[in-house]
Amino acid sequence: MSLELRSYRTARTAKRCGMHGCRRIIQPGDRYLRTSLPPLVDPNSSEHWWSLNACTECMRDKTSDEEHAAARFNKQHPIGTPVHAYPGFRPEDDPSARRLDTRTRSIASVLGRSAVVWVEGHSACIALTHVDVIDAQPDEGGVS
Repeated sequence: MSLELRSYRTARTAKRCGMHGCRRIIQPGDRYLRTSLPPLVDPNSSEHWWSLNACTECMRDKTSDEEHAAARFNKQHPIGTPVHAYPGFRPEDDPSARRLDTRTRSIASVLGRSAVVWVEGHSACIALTHVDVIDAQPDEGGVS
């Protein structure tokens, strides 16, 4: 039995989606999910109720989408594929974003709600949305 409280609502005022990594604004008239967890229930380890709003995109169950993305990546790109990896932010989101020119060191898999891959030279996995495969050109020497 889940102790989570959930209600689907229509926004009267603009609200920010509270899901990790989502920057969408829920506009008046948009449907959203209001969810709350009582104190001391995973993942709420505090002594207070934990509540958040989730936009319609975050409400969707993306597990199958992410599993398909990981499988597609694995089918097209074996371990050792040269990539540009962006830990944290992509350059279009943050002009000062760091880029790693590296290679994959694992197959892609799903971690939580994201398809991820591990790369050489970085100690954490990186979301596939933050990885660009480097197309090998015949006159290029490869990844440094």
